[in-house]
Amino acid sequence: MSKPAPQSDDPPFGIEVRHGHVGRFAPWRTPLAILLIGGMIAAAFTGWLGGGPDDTRRIETPKAAVELRYAAVLRSGNWFETQVRITPRQPVKDLVVDIDDSLWRAMSIDTLVPDAESATSLDGAYAYHFGEVKAGEFFTLKFDGQIQPRAFRSLKGNMRIADGESELAVVPLSLTVLP
Repeated sequence: MSKPAPQSDDPPFGIEVRHGHVGRFAPWRTPLAILLIGGMIAAAFTGWLGGGPDDTRRIETPKAAVELRYAAVLRSGNWFETQVRITPRQPVKDLVVDIDDSLWRAMSIDTLVPDAESATSLDGAYAYHFGEVKAGEFFTLKFDGQIQPRAFRSLKGNMRIADGESELAVVPLSLTVLP
């Protein structure tokens, strides 16, 4: 005996009536997906999750002007670049850039241009000595590094600019590292 031919309104083999049931949240699936994907795209374009434009911080003191360009939001594993421009208002015999250890925790600093005449790591800070700088002369320091992969964290510390032991300016910094 032969099998009857399927009718046009019969579901395909293996598909049952329960497979065609529409859940009560089904109408929200598409708008919710659009909002989630659109939110991620908007966050990426605004730089909210890292990769946006660099921040510029300018500190003016009677002894020096310091301009710092850096990325305040970093992604774990990514490269970053920071530029520091120092303009002393008085002659400096030994320009020192002192960076708190807490800012460079779990980072690899790969490039420091120009090279320091000497460098030390004392009392929880890295101090780089660059020698003499004339009043009004621009000194530009650039360093590049990479964030070592870790979980979300916030890094806070100071960058101090000094003439030997005499402080010229302090730049407070806060970096956010996202996974």
